[in-house]
Amino acid sequence: MRIRRFSGFRAYALLLAATGVLTGTYALILAAGIPLLFVLTAAVTTTPAIDDTVTVTRELTPETPSPGESIAVTLTIENTGASTIPDLRVVDGVPPEIGVTDGSPRSGGALRPGDQYTAAYTISADRGSYSFEPVTLRARNTNGTRLVETTKTADGIDRFECRVTIEDIPVQQTTAYAGQLATDSGGPGVEFHATREYRPGDPVTRVDWRTYAKTGELATIEFREQHAAHITVLIDSRRTAHTAANRNAPTGATLSAYAATIALEVLINEGHEVSLGALGVADPETDRQPPAWAAAAEGRSFVPHATAICNAAATGTTDESHTGFDPAATADNTPSAASAADGGVAWDRTRSLVPTGAQVILCSPVTDGPITDLVESLRADGHAVTVLSPATTPATIGGRITGMQRAARLESLRLLGATVIDWASEDSLRDALTRLTGMGR
Repeated sequence: MRIRRFSGFRAYALLLAATGVLTGTYALILAAGIPLLFVLTAAVTTTPAIDDTVTVTRELTPETPSPGESIAVTLTIENTGASTIPDLRVVDGVPPEIGVTDGSPRSGGALRPGDQYTAAYTISADRGSYSFEPVTLRARNTNGTRLVETTKTADGIDRFECRVTIEDIPVQQTTAYAGQLATDSGGPGVEFHATREYRPGDPVTRVDWRTYAKTGELATIEFREQHAAHITVLIDSRRTAHTAANRNAPTGATLSAYAATIALEVLINEGHEVSLGALGVADPETDRQPPAWAAAAEGRSFVPHATAICNAAATGTTDESHTGFDPAATADNTPSAASAADGGVAWDRTRSLVPTGAQVILCSPVTDGPITDLVESLRADGHAVTVLSPATTPATIGGRITGMQRAARLESLRLLGATVIDWASEDSLRDALTRLTGMGR
C-alpha cells in the first residue's frame, strides 16, 4: 500500500491563488505558495522500496520450549537494496493466543544499504501449537511525504509447539543393573560388602587376588546388592488443577505433566521401575475410568502410553462421565470430595494401582484438600511420598490468600511425612530437584 501525503494541498493552493486573484489580495496569492511548496516537495521525492529490498529473519530461543518457559524472539531486519530507508517501522506478528512478557514486538529505525538491526522481545506460552502472523513493514521517505506499507513472511521460524513429551526416554526398562536401593545382603553390585570363602563357579572377576597373594587361599569379594526401586509418578489433572497465574501462564496440570515427564526421564535413566498415573483423566488409550495408568510391566508400550497420558493430563482431556466431579465438594477434606476427584471411592482405585512398597512422586499444584487425603492414604499404606508442587497462584490480593491456603496444605503434607518440593515459577524443575532431592543430577 502506497500513500502520498499532502496531495490534497494542490486544491488549497489553487483555492488561495484564485481567491487572491479575484479579490486582488496579494497576501492570499503569496499564501498559496505554502501548500504549493509541500506539493512540489512530494513530487520530487521518491517512495521507499521495501517489497524486495528488506529481509526479515526470526529466531526463537529455545526453538522447542516447554510449557510456561520464557521464549526469546529475535528479529533481524536487513536492507538488501541500494538506497537508504530513512524511516522503517516493523511490527512482528505475535500469535494472538499468547502475550508478550518482556520487550516489544515493535521496532524502527533508519537503514543504510547493507545495514541491519535486531529487535528482541520475550513471550511465554501454554501447551499447544502456535503460528506467527506476517511481519508488518512501514517505511517513510525523508520528509514524510510518502508512505509505503506491506506485510512479509519472516524467514526462519514461523511456528512452534509447546508440548509435554517423553519420546526421548529409553524404551528398555530393566532391573538387572544397580538401582538406588541398597540391601544388607551380599552379591553382585558396586559397593564392597564382605569377603567369603571361594566356591567353585564364582566369577574370576570377584576373586580377591590380594588375599590370595598374601595367604595363598582363594576368597570371593561380596558387594552390597542394590535393587532397582519401583517408583510411581502421579499427575494431578483434576479440574481444580487446571488453574494458572495469568492468561499467558500454563496451568498447574500442565506444569505437573511437565514435572512428571522430567521425573520419568531421570528415574528410568537411573535404573528404576516406573509406573505413571494421571488423576482425574480417563485413560486415552483404553478409556478406563480415572486415573489413567501406564504400568511398568507394559515394557515397550510404556513410552507411547505414558506420552498419551501426559498429553491428556496437560490438556485436561477427560471423560466427564467417569469423573463424577462435584464442584461444591472439592473445597474441603470430606470423603465425597476425594471420591469426586478420584473417580472412585475415597481414592481406592488409585491406591490399588500403586504397587506394594513403591515410592510415590505426586506432581500437583495442591489447590484443594482432597489431594492431602490422598497423600495421607498413601502414607498409611506404607509408601514414601514426594510431592512436586508447581506454584500457580496469581499476583493479586485474592492470589495471596490462595497462596497462604496452599502453603498451609504443603505444611500439612510435611507433617504427614511427605517430602515437599515447592516449585516456584522462577525456578527450573531440574534446579528444584537437584536442590531438594538430588534427583536432577
